[in-house]
Amino acid sequence: MVISAPELPSADFLRILEQSYRGILVAEPEGLCWEQESRRWGIPLQRHDGVLQLVHPEQAWDADRLAADSGFSAEQVAIWPLCDSSNTRLLAQPALRLGLAEAQWAGHGRHGRFWHSAFGRHLAASFALEIDPSYATVLPLVAALGIYTVLRERLPELWVKWPNDLWIGQRKVAGLLLEGRHGPAGQRWVLGFGVNVQTDPGLPATAISLAEAGCQITRHELLLAILAQWRQDLPLLQQGGLAPFRRRWEEADRLRGRWVELCSDYNNAIWQVEDVEDDGRLRLVDGQRNLCIHAGQLRLRPLT
Repeated sequence: MVISAPELPSADFLRILEQSYRGILVAEPEGLCWEQESRRWGIPLQRHDGVLQLVHPEQAWDADRLAADSGFSAEQVAIWPLCDSSNTRLLAQPALRLGLAEAQWAGHGRHGRFWHSAFGRHLAASFALEIDPSYATVLPLVAALGIYTVLRERLPELWVKWPNDLWIGQRKVAGLLLEGRHGPAGQRWVLGFGVNVQTDPGLPATAISLAEAGCQITRHELLLAILAQWRQDLPLLQQGGLAPFRRRWEEADRLRGRWVELCSDYNNAIWQVEDVEDDGRLRLVDGQRNLCIHAGQLRLRPLT
């Protein structure tokens, strides 16, 4: 769900939510409109015998198990029941390598768009990594191809939409966003990714979940598989750029040769997709004209 100006949940509500997520029974507070806040942020916090409890749509994240299975230390993994953005949190905390959000109130994507996600139904995570800055423009595409590799056998209609989205047929199932920040220790890169996992009536008609597409997988299993694939792919990216992924891109791409509409704040134009450059730019043609665009420049809409 896209929202233009995210509001903030109250500190008291966040405190109650953190305690409830850890399994602490919280007495119903006086003077706090927790029911209104629960509805506002889509949090399944309910009253039961005078205490507040969370009702999880899927098993809650287990930080210790996740750290053990993923190869991180417990101190490198953070789980937030509700946060502004997992990318923002990870960028601000250099000790963390992996952050997961059960729900976000200010997740952000390309073109400055904000969104919030349903509690506990999907995979919303951020992964801190080291990479040569010269490959930063290609990394989101390679990371999307990694998720594609994990799921392609289960989902024949899965494909990668340049530059960093995954679609099933004509509906979006996942997206990624790479962000960097300079700090005392140098450049810090964080790759945020979201995958619609469970059935969610709040998803727009243009989106789809893995469950709705017939793919049954837990968030824990999916996250571990994605991280394992990225640990194979990132060294290849560092060694050879986009070249080692060309064949996989040709398999995952469904826009080559098709006409697309490029949308900006000022005008729209029709171009034909030709290929992806080695630096991650999309190469388009229109008669005798050529155009190469970066991921953040324009929005791309396939034409039927």
